[in-house]
Amino acid sequence: MEVILSVAILGVSMVLIGNLYHLGYRSALKARMISEANLMAGSTMAELAAGVLPIESSGDAAVPGNPNWTYSVDIQSSLQPGLFMATVTVKRQGTVGQVPASVSIVRFIPDPDYEPEEDEE
Repeated sequence: MEVILSVAILGVSMVLIGNLYHLGYRSALKARMISEANLMAGSTMAELAAGVLPIESSGDAAVPGNPNWTYSVDIQSSLQPGLFMATVTVKRQGTVGQVPASVSIVRFIPDPDYEPEEDEE
C-alpha cells in the first residue's frame, strides 16, 4: 500500500513539473516574440518618420525579411496643426505550437507638406 501511494505521489509530481516546464517554455517564447515585434515596429516607425515609407494608412503588409510577420500603419490627424499621429502595429499569426504576438507603437510625425502661417504685425 505504501509503495502504491509513493508511486502515485511521484506520478502527480512529475505531471506538475512537466506542466510548469511547458508554461515556462511558452512564456519565454512569448517574450522572444514580443521582443522581435518591438524591434520590427520600431524600425518600421523609423522608416515612416524618415520618409522611406509613405505617410499614409495601409493594411496588413508583410515585413521584409520576415514572412510570418505583418505590419499595418494607421495615420490620423492630430489636434496640433502640422502633426500626424501614426500607429504602427506589428503582429505574428500564431500556428500550432507558436504563440501569437502583437505590438503597437504610437508616435507624432511632422507633416512634410505643412507650412506654418506667419504672424503679421
